[in-house]
Amino acid sequence: MTTKHVRFALAGALALAFSLPLASAARADHWADDCHHRLQADKDRIDREAARHGNDSPEVRHAVDKMEADRQWCRDHKADWDHNAFDVGIYIHK
Repeated sequence: MTTKHVRFALAGALALAFSLPLASAARADHWADDCHHRLQADKDRIDREAARHGNDSPEVRHAVDKMEADRQWCRDHKADWDHNAFDVGIYIHK
């Protein structure tokens, strides 16, 4: 009877060990769309502010700061984004 319980406990631990990394990857995929939407909205805001006030305006700097905060949110949630679209030109701190 004890051997059966030990086998059951080991099988459960093994199943848990294999399923945790998959759950983490699934959560990252879940946040990827939200991350992309946040950064796209920030990019649109930066473009709008640059058209209104110029590239070096305080409004653009504020919008870039907001984008940087959203990039950090993406990093914290392990969601990747299209670095070629959001990490270039006016969209990054200088």
